[in-house]
Amino acid sequence: MPRKTDEQVHAEIEALKSLQPRLPQRAQQAVAAALKVLEAGLSHDSVYEMFEEGSEEFEDAFAARMWRDGVGGSDSLSALYRELI
Repeated sequence: MPRKTDEQVHAEIEALKSLQPRLPQRAQQAVAAALKVLEAGLSHDSVYEMFEEGSEEFEDAFAARMWRDGVGGSDSLSALYRELI
């Protein structure tokens, strides 16, 4: 799967922001980590520097970076969190 376009990333940022307040606390933290990655365009190395490896926040940030880079099978990152409502 190819790297996501700027338009796709922007659309996911907006979808995540609108979804975040409706989620349980833990999922809101996950979305916050994903938003940090998407909004700042964090690299692989930056995710390792910014988040504690092995933490749930790291896992969420890493998943967002992988989604943005086209790794994984999902067209929509927000769809994963939408299931938690």
